[in-house]
Amino acid sequence: MTSKVLETIAINGFVATIKRTRRKGSVGFRLSSGQVVVLAPSAISIAELRLLLESKSAWILAKLAAQGQVTSQAKRYYAGGEQLAFLDQELVLQVCQGAFGTRLNGAAELVVSMPEAKPDWVRNALVRWYKLQAQLHIEQRVSYFAPLVGACPKSIEIKTYRARWGSCNSRGQVQFNWKLMMAPSAVVDSVVVHELCHLLHMHHGPEFWAQVKRVLPSYQDARQWLKDEGHGLGLD
Repeated sequence: MTSKVLETIAINGFVATIKRTRRKGSVGFRLSSGQVVVLAPSAISIAELRLLLESKSAWILAKLAAQGQVTSQAKRYYAGGEQLAFLDQELVLQVCQGAFGTRLNGAAELVVSMPEAKPDWVRNALVRWYKLQAQLHIEQRVSYFAPLVGACPKSIEIKTYRARWGSCNSRGQVQFNWKLMMAPSAVVDSVVVHELCHLLHMHHGPEFWAQVKRVLPSYQDARQWLKDEGHGLGLD
């Protein structure tokens, strides 16, 4: 069975569901219990509908506010059209109806397929995909940097952390936060080098920082980026 795209548009403050109708030219809006439904002719493209919604967003938000249904502008809806950071790229999320699966479509679109577009299902699918990409990418970067550092870990694990980007223990095991995949690749490299250097120096003393700087002279730029922007990484 051919998968059917579930058409949704995320605007700051609300998400609209597109319902195709037989009407010829006009576009209608239905707002009830916080739900925004756009009644649109099949000939009108998503891009055109997005422009129309943006032009009417103040009116829609006012109506939702009157219903007590306005949500935080920072909220994710896990709906088609939302942008997701991935290393040095910005991916556009597309949600389709079909068998469970997540894949890149070209270089700029991430397609999540599932029988029903439930937000928590979409989020879980995205986390699984990011974790898999983190395992693949970070293993490659560890293989590259380990000879330069002079230390190789016994295992590499991908974890979910709220307040750290990586860790290392005396058994030679290193762990990394999958949310790093939403940071620039140079930032990921900095965290990889940081944890590999801990295999030699289990502290943050002068010897440790000298080793980090020897391998990655620009590491301070990445550290500063994480301090400034790291709070925004993740899917919540």
